[in-house]
Amino acid sequence: MDSIQRQELDMILYLMLEKEASDQQIERLDSLLENDPEALAHAMDYYLITAALRKSNAIPSASFNTQDEIDEQFNLLKVFAEEERIAPTVAIPAEEKKRSQAAVVRPAAPKSDHQKTMLWALVASMAALFLFFASVKFIPNREPVAVLAEAVEARWQNGEEALKIQDFFYNTDRPRTLRSGTIEIEFNSGARAVVEGPAEFVCKSDNMISLSYGRLYSRVPQHATGFTVLAKDARIVDLGTEFGVQANVDGTLELHVTHGKTSLIAGDKSSRDIYQIPAGQARKVSDQGTSVKEIELKGSAFAQKIDTETGLVWKGQKTLNLADITGGGNGFGTGTLEAGIDPGTGRPILFGPELYNIHPVVSNAYHRVEGRPFVDGVFVPNSTDRPQIVSSQGHIFENCPQTNGTYYTGIINGTVQEFGWGGPGLKLNGIVYGTADSPAIFIHANQGITYDLAAMRRALQGAPIVRFESVCGISQTAVLHGMADFYVLVDGQVRFHQSDIRKDQFCDVRVDLSGKDRFLTLATVASPNKKTPEGLNIEHGDWCLFGNPRLILE
Repeated sequence: MDSIQRQELDMILYLMLEKEASDQQIERLDSLLENDPEALAHAMDYYLITAALRKSNAIPSASFNTQDEIDEQFNLLKVFAEEERIAPTVAIPAEEKKRSQAAVVRPAAPKSDHQKTMLWALVASMAALFLFFASVKFIPNREPVAVLAEAVEARWQNGEEALKIQDFFYNTDRPRTLRSGTIEIEFNSGARAVVEGPAEFVCKSDNMISLSYGRLYSRVPQHATGFTVLAKDARIVDLGTEFGVQANVDGTLELHVTHGKTSLIAGDKSSRDIYQIPAGQARKVSDQGTSVKEIELKGSAFAQKIDTETGLVWKGQKTLNLADITGGGNGFGTGTLEAGIDPGTGRPILFGPELYNIHPVVSNAYHRVEGRPFVDGVFVPNSTDRPQIVSSQGHIFENCPQTNGTYYTGIINGTVQEFGWGGPGLKLNGIVYGTADSPAIFIHANQGITYDLAAMRRALQGAPIVRFESVCGISQTAVLHGMADFYVLVDGQVRFHQSDIRKDQFCDVRVDLSGKDRFLTLATVASPNKKTPEGLNIEHGDWCLFGNPRLILE
């Protein structure tokens, strides 16, 4: 490269940085960098010095830890350039354009109408600099790049059973094998990845994971854009999104994009194609990355959020089952049918014949419930002697009616048994409730239960709970003289009240919820207008239930 060529190269590099290079100059730069190693070395020095002087982050650091990271930085530049190339042009409002022009001191050189093409060439030119580093072998420094944020029933291979919450993953780790269970990894960049066993993976950097096989679901905040999942014949680069990856042992791969969009790079190093995959679409990669086909989106097939304390594994379901939670579950089917809580003590119980003829009379004390993290507490509604507390924070049920303080059986996650004087199980409008398929809370008057919405939001890592929905009534299998009042409260305030419901009667419940609402309370009491046969308690026959009680997630 002679002095004239060096002068020409310096001029084009300057115009590229100023975004003022013409199309012909861009082509000339590409030719110089591709055909002249001395020109490439000179351009590398030019850009690195410029970046140092400007303290710019536009040119990535050269101190990479692994050869994979060098390769992926090169791919990442290509992805961002392709994203910019296909992005729609943003029009500048006339007023803003006028202000911008007024601020310029020196006359502006004429600019090409192909700004996106120039940016592509600029990034491609910078990417060419990485070819220099690709030929150099680096000795990686051992650094923590991620932590184990959550784990549910995780079982590891190779003696890694002692891996604990908040333990580090290092960039020099060998591949780890998760035999079963589910974990959530938080990368130093802020990206999070839920991995389901069986799986083999390694955290390559603070924004990159290599997945040999298994399922992974990634959630990437805006500041961690560029998070990359490496697989055998494909690379997935985040562009501000949520996506699931299924890497199979046969080398095939599935990508399911639920939010935002990603770039899929398929093929080997010698020949790679870039695909932009938007939200709501999925692709399958096979045949060593040469085949990329559109498939049906199955976002709910991936564990998206987990919680160690409660054992919750959320796969994007839109509802939480309160009957399941009442039975000791996490709202997604892990509870025990016919398990429940004694409102007079707060202790767990199992429904059975020993409860049929027991009618305790207790105070209206509020009892905390242990072992059910989403249940705050239980009580027997009665304002005869003192106000009725309905939460652990002391919320008061201001209009709670007076009752005799008597209840029957407990608050139960459904029942299919034949008991009392009625028929088997629970039924409303001809539908059998209290089963796994048609859940119900059996809450015979007089009883109340409060659920902790804040605890649910924490377990779901902030997923909004927007509404409570159910159908309520007295079971068709109850005796004839049942009649009760139903209440739904939020932080002690009545949001739903239906009085004098009789056998065979039912009504729909819909209560909107906001992010500020902390406690949801369900309660039933014997109607004060009720007449019962002589010798029977007033609550006799009040086989109340909330059918399909669910919280709706946004």
